[in-house]
Amino acid sequence: MSKTFRGIPRILKINNIAPKKLCVSVLFSNGDNRLLDFNRIFKEEWGVQKGDPEYTLFSPKEFGKVELENDTLTWHNIELYISTAKGSKIKVPFDVGADVLYKLSIKDSERSFSIGTLLRKARLAAKMTQEELAEKAGTSRTYITKLENDTQDIEVGTLKRIVEAGLHKHLKISIE
Repeated sequence: MSKTFRGIPRILKINNIAPKKLCVSVLFSNGDNRLLDFNRIFKEEWGVQKGDPEYTLFSPKEFGKVELENDTLTWHNIELYISTAKGSKIKVPFDVGADVLYKLSIKDSERSFSIGTLLRKARLAAKMTQEELAEKAGTSRTYITKLENDTQDIEVGTLKRIVEAGLHKHLKISIE
């Protein structure tokens, strides 16, 4: 469920790298699977041009060297130099903060899962109103609305009650 995330988002996993498209799908610490389209980010958001360190990443071969490090995306093949407090320069890899990446990302529809969407589809297929479902499941219409809008988390026991008592369906959960 996508709720307002409290704290700094972290990238937990790289789901997929599509070097030719300059895209990376990642799983963030709030449970969101998000897609980062670096072709768009480099051109439209950052205006990357020849001479910029990121320009090298327009090459699918170089872009594909992305790694997950320190909860964000890192490219060790891009060398940057930063100045220390004492004035010396040190070499660092190119990375972008996960908070910035989250803001630049979009929902990865291929990997996203919404209990709210599933409930809404099942309720409409059963030709029920939210009020009718809530009454049969022993909850409120407001709660059903929040679930369907993915603004409310749900416990498995409550989901089972809504599906089985409210919709007269069988709840089946699998991990693939």
